[in-house]
Amino acid sequence: MKKLLIITMSLLVLTSCEKDFLDTQPESTINDEQLGTSAEANKAIIAGIYSALRSYGLSVAGSHEDYGHKSILAATDMMSNDMLMTKSSWYGSFYNYLGRTQTNSRSKLAWSMYYPQIKTANTVISAIPADTDDASLKALRGQALALRGYFYFMLARMYGPTYVGNETKLCVPLYTEVSLEGKARATVSEVYTVIEKDLKEAVDLLQGFTRANKDGLDQSVAQAFLADVSLEMGKFAQAATYAHAARQNYTLLNETDWNTGFYDITTGGETMWGATITSAQSTFVASFFGHFDNTNDSGYAGGLQIFKNIDSRLYASIPATDYRKKAFVPAAGNPLYPALPQYANTKFRDPTVDSGDYIYVRSASLYYIEAEALAKSGNEGAAKQVLYDITVTRDPAYTLSTNSGSALINEIILQKRIELWGEGYAWFDMKRLGVALTRDYPGSNHPAFGKLNYAAGSNSFTFQVPQAEIDANPLIVQSPL
Repeated sequence: MKKLLIITMSLLVLTSCEKDFLDTQPESTINDEQLGTSAEANKAIIAGIYSALRSYGLSVAGSHEDYGHKSILAATDMMSNDMLMTKSSWYGSFYNYLGRTQTNSRSKLAWSMYYPQIKTANTVISAIPADTDDASLKALRGQALALRGYFYFMLARMYGPTYVGNETKLCVPLYTEVSLEGKARATVSEVYTVIEKDLKEAVDLLQGFTRANKDGLDQSVAQAFLADVSLEMGKFAQAATYAHAARQNYTLLNETDWNTGFYDITTGGETMWGATITSAQSTFVASFFGHFDNTNDSGYAGGLQIFKNIDSRLYASIPATDYRKKAFVPAAGNPLYPALPQYANTKFRDPTVDSGDYIYVRSASLYYIEAEALAKSGNEGAAKQVLYDITVTRDPAYTLSTNSGSALINEIILQKRIELWGEGYAWFDMKRLGVALTRDYPGSNHPAFGKLNYAAGSNSFTFQVPQAEIDANPLIVQSPL
């Protein structure tokens, strides 16, 4: 089931070092005119981006937290209410919020991942004419635009404020061409205008395109990105439309497949986008499963007992009839894994030890985006039905919701937290919905070094611009500490 992704232009995988944040002209042995007509050259560039997204050490040298896009999704989840670590180690700086400060090397994990890939995407976007009638070039331009839009979305949510009500506040610098000098931070509105435009064009260009495998993007993934962006922007009707369209050709996991460990992007029909990992590509200690598979005694989580556990309140909210509760150790323990403490996750398990795939987006996420967007659009009946459609597959005892208003929204978000625990949604939703960080509460199972409480809207929910960018770009205005 595993296939080695062959990259033909490996030089394009390389990203900038700290002093080169503003070097937006990638090296190439092919001129712009040739690039604009060469599907193979552009395909190799896009493949380089996909490769970089699952590579070790491109952002923070020597950090075992740096293994690409999946590491950033994991890092933000560690900042949420829903996940904890039992010992202070790798990811501790995210868990205790010190990693968001400008002088902490972790503040550049996302910055140094996405900006170099935006630079590379700009090479393709600038080279391929927007009005090309070549089907292959259309698909490649569409992928580049979808990637750029998504990378800016990730950056905007981490280094800027939420969209609604903050449109004129500072977000992140915008680079939409290949060769530019360092820029000041654009406003939230300016950044999201580019994100939305990129993704809408990508959806159009990817019409009819069939990808080779789920390591790459197609129209459905671009639609999924746009649904998430639309939800952030408060464009609820648009969010519901794109979420519904994006999930149409996917089937929800059954109980057996849901509980196989989320290590193989070919399992079931739910994975939309991910990365195929092979033993040859893997650096196990610097990998998602090395940190989050509590069952493997070769990794940090299982071997050094730096367990990644679910928050006790969230665990208590999962009904006994919901099979997702089996992904966490109960008070009586788990006979298959007797060394694991209560609340430890068994959701993420890689039986291959060093070649577990990374799943970035599952179609399950679209049900919750669609349900929330429908509810906020005033169509609560349709929202309840969408929520029912996914929840009853996880909990056969679930019945159609009788909630309305804020209670319905809360139910949708709760189900989303349960379903997507550890997959990179919890902290972003907390920030978007104005939910406080509350880990120091009676009966909390968070350890002392993680018992933090921050009010909704706190500066702590925004990453500062990394020190290296501050030093290199005098136009940058820093976010408050």
